[in-house]
Amino acid sequence: MRKVNTFREEVLSKALKMLKKYPLCNHCLGRQFAMLGHGVENAERGAAIKLVLTLNAHAVALEKKREGVKLLKTLAFNGFSKNAEKILQKITKKPGKGKHGKCYLCENAFQKIHTYVEKAVETLNLYEYRSFVVGVELPVEIEEREDEFKAEFQVKHGENLRNEFGRVIGKKISEIAGKPVNHKTPDIVVLLNPFTGQLRLQINPLYISGRYRKLARGIPQAKWICT
Repeated sequence: MRKVNTFREEVLSKALKMLKKYPLCNHCLGRQFAMLGHGVENAERGAAIKLVLTLNAHAVALEKKREGVKLLKTLAFNGFSKNAEKILQKITKKPGKGKHGKCYLCENAFQKIHTYVEKAVETLNLYEYRSFVVGVELPVEIEEREDEFKAEFQVKHGENLRNEFGRVIGKKISEIAGKPVNHKTPDIVVLLNPFTGQLRLQINPLYISGRYRKLARGIPQAKWICT
């Protein structure tokens, strides 16, 4: 029972508090609990948390409690949950409000990942390389906003925005280009700012070493100055 209560407090209750105050996409909600569970992407984690909260809110609403409807509204508009929105429409008999706002943390930048990946692959195709890594450049105000958010909700199991962007984009580029990500000695570093769309490549130098054998006389070892 203690473990169940801890899960509710650490994940569900905290996630709901976050959503009541800020609009968060699946990536940004799931990232706050990134260290819980393995082999699950943050977007999947965030969607799963929202689904559990939606089921709970629906159950409360079916008991004719106004709190359930309020929770569904929070999940529909701050959580961008299509499930919550559909349930809310069915209960209230009112159409949805349509377009939603932006995620508080990423400003919907994760929705543009496909475009950035295509641009990166197209640029990388101009070069010969064996491996790469993605470096992410973020505006200072975005990083400060995330730090303040984590402090406000005492996030203990989270991952930072820079890491998620780099990992997700790197994985998708690798799948398309067929080249591995190399964090230690990459041939090319893809530097991307997902908030401005600016992309540039850093080509790491190639060092070639060799030796020669002098097998005949008459070949000088001094430098030759060509004129």
